Amino acid sequence: MKIILTTLGALLVVLCAGAAFAGECINDRWQPTFVRHQAVAPTVYYYTGTTFVPVTDESEAQRLCLSQGVRDPKNGETCAQRTWSDFVCACNIEPAGNKTCVAFQNFVESASNTPPWRELASVRRR
Repeated sequence: MKIILTTLGALLVVLCAGAAFAGECINDRWQPTFVRHQAVAPTVYYYTGTTFVPVTDESEAQRLCLSQGVRDPKNGETCAQRTWSDFVCACNIEPAGNKTCVAFQNFVESASNTPPWRELASVRRR
């Protein structure tokens, strides 16, 4: 009986952790506007199409999403109908199963990437 309870407890932990860490970018059926290096990381990155801009404030993420739009709407909806967090997923799987995550992992690994604050400044002016 103890083994069954232990197994059920472990299964429950795995299922709950799966929900807490859900949102991994796993294929190219949908392309995110924002990515996280880890599913629960405090910093998300806004993808401009050429680089990734770190965004740590949720209100800034929503403003970017409203002003710049989304790369791939969900059911025809954008940030006008949903929050920015509906357009984010995590890029932790290697090799990446999503083109956006391939670009993000290359960005993270690259020592010569463009400083993101310059890109963010140009995005805010649009």
